[in-house]
Amino acid sequence: MLVYVHPVLGAAALALLLYAAWQGIGARGRPRNRARKLAAHSAIAPWAFAAVLLTWVAGGLSTHFLRGDIDFAETNHFGLGSTLVTLLGLSLVSSRRMLRGSVNAREVHVWIGVAAVLVAAAQAFTGLRITP
Repeated sequence: MLVYVHPVLGAAALALLLYAAWQGIGARGRPRNRARKLAAHSAIAPWAFAAVLLTWVAGGLSTHFLRGDIDFAETNHFGLGSTLVTLLGLSLVSSRRMLRGSVNAREVHVWIGVAAVLVAAAQAFTGLRITP
């Protein structure tokens, strides 16, 4: 039963990440909704990053302790998870630079977010392949 903790956490983290991304995309839309969507994105995104980081650690622990059929860090799923954590870390750094007024960080932040969503989708599909 413990082996299913990581997939359930992963699904919840992915849902939170996609919701944060949706709010960020919405902030680039109509000026009327921009402030509300941006505030929601800013409030949710750090929690989504923390959830992804927690899920990444849980996946490593579950592979090491509960999955004798998979060697630690040998799967594409782990590599994609590591890439996702890195992208979200870069997104956090760029968001802090945006707060200081960097226009370049604002442009880069969007593309880091797009890459993170694509990697998250790929990671979810590779995770489904190795779910017990």
